[in-house]
Amino acid sequence: MCEWHVTPDYIVNNWTDELFDLMVHKLKERKKREVDALSGTPPKPVESEEMFLAKASNLVKVVKHGD
Repeated sequence: MCEWHVTPDYIVNNWTDELFDLMVHKLKERKKREVDALSGTPPKPVESEEMFLAKASNLVKVVKHGD
């Protein structure tokens, strides 16, 4: 709870299960990056923007409205 600067009561009353799961997942990722940084483990390579867009091109359909 101190990681997010909120009380348990706030989380129970205001966060959805999905948000809580996402926050725990992201916390786990951040803690792993911290451990890796302290141990000297190199970070995973980041995918280039071109590679990402090439993979996503079939997922996004752009529709042009009016001309």
